[in-house]
Amino acid sequence: MKNNNRHFVKASLLKASTVIEFEDILDFCRYAEQHASKEFFSLSKNSKFAVLTNGVIVQIASNDYQCPEDYKKALQSGFPNAYDHYNALEAGISKFEEYDLIQKCGISDKHLYDEIQKQGFLEGFEKYNEYLKQEDSIKKEVPPANPYKLYLHARDCGFKNFKHFFEALQGGFTNAKEHTVAQEKGYNNLADYKEGIENGFLDAKVYKHAKEMGVKTFQQLLQKDNLELAYPELTHDQKVCLFLLSKLEQGKKASVNKLNSLLNESLEEYKDPETKKLFGWFTTALGSKKKLAPFLQENENVRRFGTYDADGEFFEVNAIKDRSVVIDGSNVAHNSVKSSEKPSIGNLILMVKYLKKVGFSDILIIADASLRHKLSDLHRLEELSKIAKYEIAPAATSADKFIISYVKSKHCLVISNDAFKEHKVMDTWTAMNIDYYRLTFMITDGEVFMPDLK
Repeated sequence: MKNNNRHFVKASLLKASTVIEFEDILDFCRYAEQHASKEFFSLSKNSKFAVLTNGVIVQIASNDYQCPEDYKKALQSGFPNAYDHYNALEAGISKFEEYDLIQKCGISDKHLYDEIQKQGFLEGFEKYNEYLKQEDSIKKEVPPANPYKLYLHARDCGFKNFKHFFEALQGGFTNAKEHTVAQEKGYNNLADYKEGIENGFLDAKVYKHAKEMGVKTFQQLLQKDNLELAYPELTHDQKVCLFLLSKLEQGKKASVNKLNSLLNESLEEYKDPETKKLFGWFTTALGSKKKLAPFLQENENVRRFGTYDADGEFFEVNAIKDRSVVIDGSNVAHNSVKSSEKPSIGNLILMVKYLKKVGFSDILIIADASLRHKLSDLHRLEELSKIAKYEIAPAATSADKFIISYVKSKHCLVISNDAFKEHKVMDTWTAMNIDYYRLTFMITDGEVFMPDLK
């Protein structure tokens, strides 16, 4: 309804030949416009709106509206009454839908309402309730009564918007910080995250990989990986047996009964603490002494560590010189060198010649990629390569990792004065075993001294 410069006048109805009562404000306004009424009257103590046309009073109940225009706008905006309409206008709200929702939320701040809407909680509230109905696991949760309370709940839990909150909820997360940490580690749901972290898996990919193989804990995975570094054709218990043989004292003899007992003790490490049974992934072939003896006699890998006498039923350990050996190239090259001097290929040549002199033949050198840039005698590298195999670790990767991996797979000796402390902290196998295989040394005045060699 256009204003058209109409005036609104309070008046009293004394007498009129005809009075027409409209029921619909839209009809009333339309009639006034059609008859170009310039004056509006407020009658009966503001309870009626009226226009006078050709001696006819046309009126409608005001229903507490201040003017017909307000009445019309309120109706068009969905307001059921004047009270709500004027309260909404005061709050800066023009639509009843928004006003009603604000009232239901128990808030009166328009800015707060806009923030709730901006963050998606108005639209997401229904979506949230539908999700709760479908998820048995969270049916016990008492849902927030309205979008505002949902907004407060999500905010208190650290979520920045409804999308963030709902995404976490679908994964079982109720705390934003926990959800963020889990995502950083690659976990998408709370159940996997809790199980993974509880069992030592800081990376979700590793956790999923382990789960697919039937490996329960990260420690188990390390055990499995260490066993599978070499001898792919052997079962896990056969690999444990070889590891056991590699740690027997050189030049000694051990009966098959003793070896069988030691093997059974070693297998305890691979049993579930709860069931007392071997891990599901652990494969076996040596179930008794009868099966152990043929393995000791026939397997070629066994001969690297000693020989089995079938008649005497004992295993004789090889002398240490018959073992494979890996040299920590960077550590030996730096040995006995003053801080002002550079590492030397000459040290490595001295070490290789010494080892060959005392009987070693299977010798491998592994060095850091950065070593060649520090050497005082790089020109001698070709000389070294003629007497021993020389391998360089990939750039930006410590040679220690490859040295330790080589020892794990070959059960060979390692020559180094490095105690591998950092690796012991990260790897239980290294902490428990590397010192057994490690031979220390000293190079001085062009001579090599190794007290561990008899």
